[in-house]
Amino acid sequence: MASKISFEKAKEDIDRGIAADEIALHGISTIAPSTPFFRFPNFDSTPKTLDLLQDRGIVVFGADLWASDWEEMTPDQELKLITSRLNAEGRGIILFHDAKAHTAAMMPAFLRYLHDNGYHVIHIVPTAPVQRNADTH
Repeated sequence: MASKISFEKAKEDIDRGIAADEIALHGISTIAPSTPFFRFPNFDSTPKTLDLLQDRGIVVFGADLWASDWEEMTPDQELKLITSRLNAEGRGIILFHDAKAHTAAMMPAFLRYLHDNGYHVIHIVPTAPVQRNADTH
């Protein structure tokens, strides 16, 4: 996918976004995230921006299923949509937008659905950086 913005602008946006998250989480501005995970808005990455994040030790996530919650719908409509998509795939990373009221309202029922149907929510946490041994003997 070709990016709609220049690499320099993308890097600036990435740094500004990480800094804003760090201020919200820890009260300090930094371009090194304490939770090194990233999702490109609209999945708009390039080889250069992927390399930039990889060089910083930041893991890029995508999504397997979309809740399509940017569309206007009721919580019940969203629940039916995402559970049908999940049933078709059987598993995956689901893209939800937490700022959407209908998504927030639907979430308790969705979590009950997952539990009742044997699905598991996986909590992904960063690990300590791997220490490389300079001695390769």
